[in-house]
Amino acid sequence: MPRWDKIIVSIFFLILFIVIGILVYGYTISLFLMEDIIIFSEPIVMLTLGVPLVIYTCFAMTIEFFLGVKSIVFMSLMTFNKLIMRYLVYLGLAGVLLSFPISFVVNIFLLDEGYKTCDKISWLSPTTYVKELSFCNNKKALNK
Repeated sequence: MPRWDKIIVSIFFLILFIVIGILVYGYTISLFLMEDIIIFSEPIVMLTLGVPLVIYTCFAMTIEFFLGVKSIVFMSLMTFNKLIMRYLVYLGLAGVLLSFPISFVVNIFLLDEGYKTCDKISWLSPTTYVKELSFCNNKKALNK
């Protein structure tokens, strides 16, 4: 693959995973702010803790392909690469291992706080917690 193709592909994946990170963190922030409608599930926990690893990897690839291996930015990035990657991998593994218990605890906490769950479309869809069941039928409120 030519160098410019690698640059374009790495920039594409960097932008893609940044957008995914923003969407996932939106769900997590709604949980912390205790909004009227909260969408939460196990994959959201995994993605919340795993996206930094993917974004860092895509960022490093973009720097390598765009500036080259001999650039000062890439050399300084690679100085701390093992340390950064080690902790990001630990964070990602923690997300995989802790996703089920965290999801279980969040479910109990939200139900104790008076939230109700909407009916799910499928068993894979995330659970939607609402303060009033009338929000379940309001598609505009769910898609905000």
